[in-house]
Amino acid sequence: MALIKNVAVFGASGRVGKVVTAALRSAGFSVTAIARPGSEAAYPQDLAIKRVAYDDFDSLVAVLRGHHAIVEAFNPAAAHLQTTIVRAALTAGVAHVITPDFSSDTFNPQASELMIFEPKLKAQRELESLTSSPDCPLSWTAIITNPWYDWAIEAGIFWMNKANRTITRFGSGNQKYAMSRFEICGEAVVAVLQEPEKFRNRPAYFAHHTVSNNDLISIIREVLPQEHWKVVDVPVKNFLSEGLKLWNEDTGKGVANRLETRAYQMLGTVGIFDEDNRFGADFGEKVEPGYDAGLDNLKQDLKRLLAST
Repeated sequence: MALIKNVAVFGASGRVGKVVTAALRSAGFSVTAIARPGSEAAYPQDLAIKRVAYDDFDSLVAVLRGHHAIVEAFNPAAAHLQTTIVRAALTAGVAHVITPDFSSDTFNPQASELMIFEPKLKAQRELESLTSSPDCPLSWTAIITNPWYDWAIEAGIFWMNKANRTITRFGSGNQKYAMSRFEICGEAVVAVLQEPEKFRNRPAYFAHHTVSNNDLISIIREVLPQEHWKVVDVPVKNFLSEGLKLWNEDTGKGVANRLETRAYQMLGTVGIFDEDNRFGADFGEKVEPGYDAGLDNLKQDLKRLLAST
């Protein structure tokens, strides 16, 4: 594969898109933001921007010509548009696409049971079908990171709540899971596009740490010894069955935006904390070499992120 230099980023103004764009530019890539017409999102003043509807095939082909790779950093809710984007990328001569993952392991054999990943799974099946020919000039990589603990703590949605000084222990608390600082999204994209053949047509696993909630409880007690943190135990044994029941009820009600529903939260939780790692949240053995940040860095991060203000 020829050297990748020009990269088009879909969703460059979003949470993931911003960190990806910044990392690519710092690494010397030429970046173009692909924005929808009428979008009022703010971009860096010196960033090239091309506006096009994500479902407009001909216009997509026109704006993607001359780009070596695309990064789909848009909201997963837009995953249904991926087929049009990929077809346009093929026609425009794009060599590599990074899919809109940056989350849990959607390549785990049981991922479909959770329902919350269905848009991504459907888009991935279509992508693999489009690029299945051995001589297809377009390749892809899916970046798997699991939760971004620093961002989630600041947003108040992690299982360590700095506002009320509580730690939620799901199930036994012994289940290991991979987790990352938010910057992993940019680091991973740069790594993939610098060596695309190494990551050709496969998921790539990146994480800074692999821990359990009991590990985190011990760390917090060590680095913040003067503070009292309450541990709240929440069983997860029935989360899958209850979550699926609520999901089906929401489907019957015509619920379209599921991200804030109880069903989505329960299914996402069991995806990480299933006692038997059924959904692959502990993928530490698959992580690309050199990305484990080590225990000392995790302690420093948690002390900084959770200290009283």
